[in-house]
Formats: sequence, C-alpha cells, structure tokens
Amino acid sequence: MNFLATLESTAFSEWVLTSMLGFPTLIALHSVGMAIAAGLSIFVSLYLNGLLSRLAQEHLPRLLRLAMLGFFLNLVTGLALFVSRGADYITNVTFLIKMSLVLISAISLGWLRHHLMELLTSSVNLYEDSLSRRVSLISIATWVGAIIAGRLIAYVGTLY
Repeated sequence: MNFLATLESTAFSEWVLTSMLGFPTLIALHSVGMAIAAGLSIFVSLYLNGLLSRLAQEHLPRLLRLAMLGFFLNLVTGLALFVSRGADYITNVTFLIKMSLVLISAISLGWLRHHLMELLTSSVNLYEDSLSRRVSLISIATWVGAIIAGRLIAYVGTLY
C-alpha cells in the first residue's frame, strides 16, 4: 500500500484528479479503447458463431489486431487512472471483479487472434472449429461482464 500511496502523491496523479483535462481525457480515451477492444472482439465472436456470415474470414486477424490496439489503449489509460486512486481501487471488490474479467478477456482475445491466424493458413472452415466458438462465447461474456462491473464501480462501495 505504501507504493500506491507514493503513486497517488505524484504530480501526474494530482493532474489526473484536479485538472480540467486529466480525468475527462483519460476516461474518454479509456472508453474509446473499450469500444474498440470489446466491440471488435464481440463482432468476431458473433462471426465465429454464425451470426455475421457475410464478412470475409481473411479480415478477422486484422480486426483482432485492431482489438488488441484498443486493449493496449485501455491498458495505458487504465493504469493512468489507477495511479490517481490505486489504494481505493485495490480494495474495491467490484474493481477486482472487473480486472479479473478484463484479464480473461485479454487472454481470450490474444488466444483467438493467434489461433485464427493458424486456422486461416491451414484453410480450415472457421465455423467448424468448436474450440474457437467456445472461447469466443467466453470472450463475449467476460467483455460484457467487465463493462458492467466497470460502470458499477462508481455506484457500489464508497469510491464516489
């Protein structure tokens, strides 16, 4: 906790908490990153489960690469937001649930990207790969859960 208190006392943390641009800019960029990462992951998951069949499967790795970029934007902005109130966040159960779901989402995103690239080079029909479909369903559930938990942080507990 001493490390978190040190982070919270930095000029950057102060800027995030008190400037007119700090928190609003970071939370806006965090939302954009979430929209890209979660949105494209869910889009690809829907494709793998037969709901968006008109998309050419060659585009999937590119969409997942963009989703990874959105995730990294989320990671950077999330860490910047965390620095400002890390000691509070680390003890908030809703935040910890969100972080667990985000971790599962990120792992499934990385796995899907890698696995789909392998499948595409072997000319396998992606609809026939039941493992990809199951992982994609887990991805949908964890992204939706992380988004809901992220919104609940402001309403559950004493952070705000």
